[in-house]
Amino acid sequence: MDPQDYMASQPKQEKVFNAKKIVGIVLVVVLVVVLVAAGIVFAIKKLNENNSSNSNNQNNTPATPVEPEEPKTPEKIDFQLITDQWITAQGNSANFEVMIYDLDNSEIVARHNEDKPMYIASIYKMFVAYEGYYRIDHNIWDGNGTYGLGKDIEGNQFTRSKCLDYMIRYSYSPCAETMWNEIGHDKLQAIYNEKGYKNTNIAGITSTPSDLVKLYREYYKHTDLTDESWEKIQDSMLNQEAPRGAASVYAQDWRKGLPAGFSTAKVYDKVGWWGDGKGNWYYYADAAFVTFPEAKDKDTGKTRPERHYIVIVLTKSSNPAEIIKFGRKIEETVKTTDNYI
Repeated sequence: MDPQDYMASQPKQEKVFNAKKIVGIVLVVVLVVVLVAAGIVFAIKKLNENNSSNSNNQNNTPATPVEPEEPKTPEKIDFQLITDQWITAQGNSANFEVMIYDLDNSEIVARHNEDKPMYIASIYKMFVAYEGYYRIDHNIWDGNGTYGLGKDIEGNQFTRSKCLDYMIRYSYSPCAETMWNEIGHDKLQAIYNEKGYKNTNIAGITSTPSDLVKLYREYYKHTDLTDESWEKIQDSMLNQEAPRGAASVYAQDWRKGLPAGFSTAKVYDKVGWWGDGKGNWYYYADAAFVTFPEAKDKDTGKTRPERHYIVIVLTKSSNPAEIIKFGRKIEETVKTTDNYI
């Protein structure tokens, strides 16, 4: 080859060589990247397999048994059957009115003639008392203001607060009538009309189980009364035995009806009656909060929370002994359902 021709061909050959060199380097880099990526993928896969294996090993390890939470709300009990049976046994069903309300489940669990007005005797005092407590708690009245009713059991002047206690605890009519007059008969009726008490005539001393459950739900929630007042009301409804030596007007057996039918539950009661004093009852009524304590199932050991009911029983030409039987039926049903002694 001519030297000149050789010299002319050299740049072209160098360019081809350089191009091949660059391609080779790129291929090497790509190969390295692929290998590194494959290694990373493999490492991640092994890590996941190890984690999965550890998880499976943990899952295969027997877990410590966890005790289920005890229910916060007790199971509902339907009392309609025992109510119907009790009513049937009385003979004249028109003379009996009943409602049982489950406060925990917010349901009516038994009813009979619940919207039929009946004479309620001294239970009317619960309508007066609620408004009285309301006025004291909202500073409309001074609870220490006195009434000219003589002396109470302790020998002190009757105050509004003392009268609120006595009209519930001892069904003391002079206190209830004086406070009712101070509120105003028409005014008190208007208050409850506005609240939606459709079948209550306070001046006529008549109401229904439905309206009394409505009133007792107001007491139970006591959204416009203080907790202190609610505690006083409960005490007045629960502890109703007069001190020894108290006048006969106080020393009555206020708990000879519905409360006497229970041995386990606490019964916060207001009684009302009208009789001839010789054991003949024209009307006898109980309106009560009934609270069953926590109980353990005797087989499973599980604890059932407290049960809370409103029980309204209005009767005509009956007697407290029959209402006691109904109370026993209610308690027996609860014990059987909850499986405790």
